[in-house]
Amino acid sequence: MNKLTVLFISFSLFFFYSCKKSDGYKPNAGGKAGELLVVMNDTWKDTKAGEKLMEVLKQPYMGLPQPEPMFDVSTISYEGLNDFMKTYRNLLMVKITPNVEEDTVLYYKDVWAKEQALVKINAKSEKDFLGLLDRHEIRMLSFFNKAERERSMKYFRKYINKEFSDKIRGKFGVFVSIPNSFTRINEKKNFIWMNEGSPAASEGIMVYSFPYVGEGSFSKEYLLNKRDSVLKKDVPGPTEGSYMSTEMAFPPIYKVTHINGEKVVEMRGLWKVVGDMMGGPWIMHAHYDKKHNRVIVLDAYVYSPEKNDKRDKIRQLEAVLYSYKKVDKSKPKD
Repeated sequence: MNKLTVLFISFSLFFFYSCKKSDGYKPNAGGKAGELLVVMNDTWKDTKAGEKLMEVLKQPYMGLPQPEPMFDVSTISYEGLNDFMKTYRNLLMVKITPNVEEDTVLYYKDVWAKEQALVKINAKSEKDFLGLLDRHEIRMLSFFNKAERERSMKYFRKYINKEFSDKIRGKFGVFVSIPNSFTRINEKKNFIWMNEGSPAASEGIMVYSFPYVGEGSFSKEYLLNKRDSVLKKDVPGPTEGSYMSTEMAFPPIYKVTHINGEKVVEMRGLWKVVGDMMGGPWIMHAHYDKKHNRVIVLDAYVYSPEKNDKRDKIRQLEAVLYSYKKVDKSKPKD
């Protein structure tokens, strides 16, 4: 290859990337799932402001058998914020200085990278910063958690197990984006169980339904009773007579949320196997199917006894549950 050819290729590449940059080109967000980068001057890292921020971001993720932080947090100063660092998936930029015009917490998406979540906290003093953090803690954590969930949802839409999703649609009249990593399925009347993995570590998703008998159908006690009756009947353990059940030594967390404009009950907690030594976290979404006067439940679990990786796995399964959409145009099959 002669010098003229090399110069031509170099110039072409330079021109191409320059055009990309000038046309608003953005790279994909960097960092691993659950990672969050804090940009904060060293002056504040070891103060009450820095310590409180870490306490908020690293608080335990709910519903896990062993403590795992909400996010894996790294901290750099503004001097270290180069173009590469600006593409982090979850980015929190803190400024505490009297030069700040107004105490604000600002939320942005896709500023320097695709699928990026960025929060900027600007405060005139440490006291002002602590006040902002207290008022915005829930919204800020929800913003970053939602960004993690939406990234997983986008990925699963791209790599979907169409066969399994079609089976759910045919039986229940709803769409759920089942990842193509799920390779095993067990079907019964009003019940589907899909899973992936091995006897040493696995993940599973169950979809089942039962008749709606009034508002009490969505009470914590009623849903747990229904859950345990379904698990005992349809989810056997590895040894004869064993079966999955809810671990009530750690009471499940119950809340009402909204998905696609409809009220949904979410519960999460720990599961166990009666008659064996297995367990892990689970998460459930219960939906009201008014047309067929029934409750449709999506119930997902993680089994990973050897690793502290349950937070990311349960987050990914939560993303699957959030993909639920009604597509029913006829009576579903049994």
